Amino acid sequence: MIDAIQLVISAQTRLIAALDERVPDNIVAATSDLAAAISLLKASQTHGVAAQAIAQLDHAARQSEAARTRVNILSDWNRQRIDRLAELRGVAPRLVYQRR
Repeated sequence: MIDAIQLVISAQTRLIAALDERVPDNIVAATSDLAAAISLLKASQTHGVAAQAIAQLDHAARQSEAARTRVNILSDWNRQRIDRLAELRGVAPRLVYQRR
C-alpha cells in the first residue's frame, strides 16, 4: 500500500508541475498518470494502515488541495481573459458558468 501511496504522491507532484507550467499536453498526461495511480491505490487497500501510510496519505491529501487551488486559479484567469476580450470587442461577456 505504501508503494501505491508513493505513486499517487509522485503523480500529484507531476500534475502540480504541469499546472504551473501551463502546458496542456503535460496536464493531460499527468492527470492520466494520477488516475492510474489512484486506481492502483484503491486496488491495494488493506484494513491495517501503518503510521507511515497515514502520514503519506495526509501528504497526498495536501497535494490534492494544492492541485485544486491551481486549477481554480487557472480557471479564474481564463474567465478574466474571456471577459476582457469581450469587453474590448464591445460585447457583453456571456455567462458560460458561474461559481456558487
